[in-house]
Amino acid sequence: MNKKRILSLAAVLGMTFLIAGCNSDGKESETVEKGENANAKKYEEVFKETDEIAHDFLKLKIEQNYPEILKYMSTKGIEELEEKSSYLLETHRLPDEFEELDGMYELRRYDNFYDDNNGEVFYRYSRFNDREVLVNDWIILTRNEEKDWKVRSYFDTRPEIINDSNAETGTVLHELPVEEKVQ
Repeated sequence: MNKKRILSLAAVLGMTFLIAGCNSDGKESETVEKGENANAKKYEEVFKETDEIAHDFLKLKIEQNYPEILKYMSTKGIEELEEKSSYLLETHRLPDEFEELDGMYELRRYDNFYDDNNGEVFYRYSRFNDREVLVNDWIILTRNEEKDWKVRSYFDTRPEIINDSNAETGTVLHELPVEEKVQ
């Protein structure tokens, strides 16, 4: 008899949690979105400028247009690129590669991590490589001495502040199209 009562109580509690979960109005996610949107609005002028730079750099990097890439790089970034890939610096290896993507990429700005103190704007772009594997690359913009926005490094990786729990936050500037599966 005790087993029946325990099972009945467990079933009632389970149903209660299920109903409460289904009736959730999503206020927690709205709060997170409002916080992100507040930062996006607060630094709207900064992001207007950096979004354009990030998109232009994304295109140049995909096309491996090194003469143009150098114009976007920080001084340290140029030195690093010269050290690691000096043999490429006068080449434009894949001139039509960006257009061949046909919009199949995502560009995301992590506006929620920008403030005047750290002075860096983080971007992630994702696209499928030639093996149909989704790969991520990072663009980190920082101001130089002249207050111009420059790409910190051609070889940047995911910043430590961005991890699996917050990697999908921020603002999607260009969404990776979802292909419909034919059944």
